[in-house]
Amino acid sequence: MSDSGATPAPAAGKPTAGDLAAASPMVRSGARWFWWIAGLSLVNIVMFQSGSKTSFVIGLGITTLSDVLFVNAKATGFLIDAVALGFFVLVGWLASQGKLAAFYVGLAAYVLDALIYVRIQDWMPVAFHALAIYFIVKGAMALREALQKAA
Repeated sequence: MSDSGATPAPAAGKPTAGDLAAASPMVRSGARWFWWIAGLSLVNIVMFQSGSKTSFVIGLGITTLSDVLFVNAKATGFLIDAVALGFFVLVGWLASQGKLAAFYVGLAAYVLDALIYVRIQDWMPVAFHALAIYFIVKGAMALREALQKAA
């Protein structure tokens, strides 16, 4: 008896999306940008909470905003930070597994995050967001092309 909800096994010799992602340096690089964003955002959070005025421009605007807005309600700020960081770690993992939708959802979220910096006219983070978006898009395009060739 077959489980109708089970994912069918790939045909013999046909690479999976994960295989295609692992074989492409461009896809791996694009996916890793999400991890860099989460990691450097975490460093920014720690530096802000320790009183430092220094931060990385690649960090998330939403975590910076939550830390500033919820300076007197740290639990709320940390919850928002944790959700944002977890989201980007998960998106990075899914993208590295060859999930094209993860690239698209992560890109949309990061573009929206860039709008926070646009709104406050902090242009250096906007420029770095654009750089990261460029490399993430290149990774997504490489994965899409590999998936089309494999189909």
